[in-house]
Amino acid sequence: MSVIFWDFDGTLVKSNPLWSGSVFTALRETCAGQNNSLNVKFEDIRRYMAFGFTWHTPQNDYTAFKNEKWWEFMNRHIYKSYISLGVDSETAAAATQKVRSIIKRTENYTLYDDAVSTLDALKASGNKNIILSNNYPELIEVIRNLKLDKYFDAYVISAQEGYDKPRKELFEIAKSYNTNNEPMFMVGDNANADVIGGNNAGMITVFVHNGYCKEAAYCTDTLSAIPKIISKNKTGAVHFD
Repeated sequence: MSVIFWDFDGTLVKSNPLWSGSVFTALRETCAGQNNSLNVKFEDIRRYMAFGFTWHTPQNDYTAFKNEKWWEFMNRHIYKSYISLGVDSETAAAATQKVRSIIKRTENYTLYDDAVSTLDALKASGNKNIILSNNYPELIEVIRNLKLDKYFDAYVISAQEGYDKPRKELFEIAKSYNTNNEPMFMVGDNANADVIGGNNAGMITVFVHNGYCKEAAYCTDTLSAIPKIISKNKTGAVHFD
C-alpha cells in the first residue's frame, strides 16, 4: 500500500484559465443587458490574476485567512482588479460577488481522459488517495460534483489550512494522514509547489503533463503510467514516459 497525494488543477483536471475566465465571466454576466460600454478584455483580467492569490506568495502565513476569511481576502483583490480596469464600484462589487459561484461550476473542469481509470486502479489496489491542493475552500464540492469523491480518503486544501504548497506546514498536515507509515507519493504539475514541496516532505515525486523536471523522481505525460510507478516503489531514479 502507498499514500498518493494529488494536486487537482492541471493534474487531474484541465481548468485553465480558471480564475481569469471566472472573473471575466462574472463581469460579463453582471453587465449583461445593461448596455455597459466597458471595454474590459479577457487579457486585461488575466494580467491581474497573475498575482494576488495566496499561492502566489506561499512564503506568507495565511492562517488568519481561512475559509470565509480566505474569500474576503480574495474578493478584495478581485474588486481592486476590476476598479483598476475602469469598472465602476457598483458593477465591480456585484461582479466580485458572482465569482465564488462561477468558479465552482462543473463545466469549468475537464477531466484528463485517464484520471478516473487511474484513481480507480490505485484505490482498488488498496492505496490511499488524498487531495493536496492550493485551492479555494469548497474544492470538495467540485470534486463531488465531478463524481470523484469516492476515490479520495481525505482532502488537504490550502484555503482551509492557511498555508500553501510548498510550505512545510501544509505537507505536515497531509502527512498526518499516513497513519501506517506507508510510502508517500506527490503527484502534480507544478515544479515548485508539488515537486520541490514533495521532495522536502520526504515524498516520492511524480511530475505530470509538463514534460521533464529534473527534481522529480518520475516524470510522465499520462496519469495511466502512475500505477506502474507506484508499484515500483523506488526513490532516486528518474523515470520519463
